Amino acid sequence: MMKASNLFGLEVIDSDARSVGTVHDLELDEKNWTVTTLIIKTGFIKKVMVSTQAIDKIGDKVVLKIASAKIQ
Repeated sequence: MMKASNLFGLEVIDSDARSVGTVHDLELDEKNWTVTTLIIKTGFIKKVMVSTQAIDKIGDKVVLKIASAKIQ
């Protein structure tokens, strides 16, 4: 099991092995107490939201199942 605080700052990699950014924050489903969305910092100010369903695996990096072109 991983603590949420360990996710913050992890590099996020897309399905093409390109760096997307870093984990900045999380969104929770308050009824089920589950993480639903990662908020990824992609630039100095810009942030994007990615559903947890788009995550392939988490280790020393977060690897997504999707390409960065599909992230808005």
